[in-house]
Amino acid sequence: MDPVKTKLAENLETQQDETEGEPFGNQPLQQGRPLLPPGVPQYFIPLRGSKPVGSELIYVPTLLGASQIRFSDSKSAIDTTQDMTVLAPIADGAVAVDWDRASATDLAVADLERDPEEGAQFLALPASAGKAKSYADWNKDFVGWLFRTQKVELFRSPNTKAVSQSGESERDFRVRLQQTGREQRDKGAEGLRQKYATKIGTLQERIRRAELAKEKQQAESRSSQMQAAISVGASILGAFLGRKTISASNIGRATTAVRSAGRVMKESKDVGVAEENVTALQQQLAVLEAQFKSESDALAAATDPLNEKLETICIKPTKANIAVKLVTLAWTPHWRDTEGRLAAAWQ
Repeated sequence: MDPVKTKLAENLETQQDETEGEPFGNQPLQQGRPLLPPGVPQYFIPLRGSKPVGSELIYVPTLLGASQIRFSDSKSAIDTTQDMTVLAPIADGAVAVDWDRASATDLAVADLERDPEEGAQFLALPASAGKAKSYADWNKDFVGWLFRTQKVELFRSPNTKAVSQSGESERDFRVRLQQTGREQRDKGAEGLRQKYATKIGTLQERIRRAELAKEKQQAESRSSQMQAAISVGASILGAFLGRKTISASNIGRATTAVRSAGRVMKESKDVGVAEENVTALQQQLAVLEAQFKSESDALAAATDPLNEKLETICIKPTKANIAVKLVTLAWTPHWRDTEGRLAAAWQ
């Protein structure tokens, strides 16, 4: 059974007649529709379903309020309209209608009927419901109740600035955000690639040239080492073969050997510097690539709608944005069983 209709039926069953103290289901019935003053609006809610065995059709007087509410907030760029129709029980007593006991319903005003079903019986109409002035007062109270109780709560994504639609669940909103998140992530990733592409490319080119320089220094160092070894070896060999200890030739060879050794030391240092340069550039590249990965991961996490913390926006209507379409006596059809229990008959 529709929970809205169940709630209204429970309200009607538990509401007591102030003079007789009997539940609605046990109150005296009236054959035929009550005669009302011309200024009292009344409609009949359409009967749905088949008649249960052993039951009889009873019309119960209720108050129907139909409205259109606009929820607008320029700061959040929200402007949505909702139709709202409610049914409220009518009682005899100081407070004939309590809108806080109203139940929302999906009844359309256009579906209301002017005439009841044949053979139906009617519960007694509370005295206040037979006065046209009461409906003007209830209309005013209805506006106040809507103003006090109605609101729209929406979800907002801080990252995309997107706002959920009226009636959209958090899950559905997150699903819708996934597409927006993918688009934003792709756009951000492209921006990061462009940001780092030039820097990474420049470092890679510097590393390539540094590698070439290192290889050149290593080749020159090997050549110098070989020449130095030959010069030293020639000097030692000349001395070993018994040539004069001191001669212009021996002194020249020794001098050449010393110079070669000096070049070897210098070029060995140059090789070390070249290697350090390559290592330093590789470290810079590693740091840059780590920064790129860190920013890419942060971008992916920031645009993930499943992990994003959503904001809640609460929008309430102004009285100027509440339009009451109808406040009327609405006869709601019920089946009453042999024990006097009522069951909604407009399913």
